Amino acid sequence: MKKQQQAPEKIAVLIAEDSEVDRNLLRDAFAELDFDISLIFVGDGQELFDYLRRTNAFASMDPAPLPALILMDLNMPRMKGLDALQALRADALLRALPVIVLSTSSNPRQIAEAYASGVNAYMTKPAQFSELLDAMKKFGDFWLGVSKLPDPLAWAPHARPAGT
Repeated sequence: MKKQQQAPEKIAVLIAEDSEVDRNLLRDAFAELDFDISLIFVGDGQELFDYLRRTNAFASMDPAPLPALILMDLNMPRMKGLDALQALRADALLRALPVIVLSTSSNPRQIAEAYASGVNAYMTKPAQFSELLDAMKKFGDFWLGVSKLPDPLAWAPHARPAGT
């Protein structure tokens, strides 16, 4: 008897972005590109940690899915992107998460600080939707295709769905 295989789960991408306009543009770009992913949006660094730790507004959520990677703006209210990045890298459970910055800033000092804080890649937000589409295609081809992402269940056993 042949064992029935389950379809692989979609890759969860957590996007920390405070701008509703930018969230909608990202949502539209990923929809047009048709990557097999699940997008999860939070509005700032504090919500990012609330989601990852399932606290506050996310307390009643199931532990899964933890994201396979984070796409994050730097200039956000409450907890800024660099503060969130530094806190992620200091957290033994969350430090394995790949973090890609998507920011309007192309300031060399800010880029250097992001890399020094442990960012995996830094992208500047394009001004036009066609450029965003091209950038997200390249992002997806590499991060969702070529690279091997860590399995959240391998480094975050609390994220394992009940019964597994």
